[in-house]
Amino acid sequence: MPEEAKPVICMGSFHWDEIALSSNLLEKGDDSPGTVHKNPGGVAFNLAKTMTEFGIPVLLASILGDDAEGQELLNIAESLGISCELVCEVPEKTGRYVAIEDPRGLVAAIADCDTLERNEDALLLRLKNWIASSAGNMDISRVVVDCNLSSHFMENLLNARYFNNYPINIASASNHKIDRLSNFELNLNTTLYLNRLEAIGFLAGQKNKGFDTKEIIQNLLGRYKRVILTDGGNKIIDADGSNVIGFTPLTIQPHRITGAGDYFMAAHMALELLGYSREDALKHASIYVREKIA
Repeated sequence: MPEEAKPVICMGSFHWDEIALSSNLLEKGDDSPGTVHKNPGGVAFNLAKTMTEFGIPVLLASILGDDAEGQELLNIAESLGISCELVCEVPEKTGRYVAIEDPRGLVAAIADCDTLERNEDALLLRLKNWIASSAGNMDISRVVVDCNLSSHFMENLLNARYFNNYPINIASASNHKIDRLSNFELNLNTTLYLNRLEAIGFLAGQKNKGFDTKEIIQNLLGRYKRVILTDGGNKIIDADGSNVIGFTPLTIQPHRITGAGDYFMAAHMALELLGYSREDALKHASIYVREKIA
């Protein structure tokens, strides 16, 4: 397992999640009883936290406000063993993600990533200085970027060629930010993680919205080295230029679904870094997520 001790850099969102759960089926305008949970979150943090649970060292690269909420998040991340030397604190409020779920799943969510996007140049500078201080001796296994970072950030990251010699794993993050994936097209080191709905939204500009799974994979493999496609409780696909494999997870009634895609992606990456085969990584990552959300 030659890569297991090498750290992963996770770049992207780090904020508070507020998840409202209702046992009632909700419609627009409903006012329902339920419970509200506040947890550390953000795609980059969720990925970092999960990989750390598997024993993979992680450097988290993000933006926090210099307020009390940002300091609390920083303390939590460090207590979990996540390195935060690439987290920048700026004189703004810390971001927040608010979601509403009912028994059918996610009803709606709003991600407030304005502080992250307004201060991405500070994050790029922190990365540049960190690279310079490493004197060209970076020993990382891969870079993970989530699409809460803007196209501007991604273009500058790739143009600067900071990490182009390392595998890059992309978390699609949101249907409304899916266009940012185009920054990584034809990058030979890129693995793309996304769900079926996001894939159809990304490809819809080419044809209509009637893509089947085979068409989705064919289209995406024309742009990316490898694609991991999830579809709720249906088959998970792992495809590259050599073959396509799949695994169908057991169907469960989840207690909550926010973060499930992040948990799967992080567990899958960690398991592969620990030497699991492609088939076993799909299977065991699915089991891990099922236990997290059941």
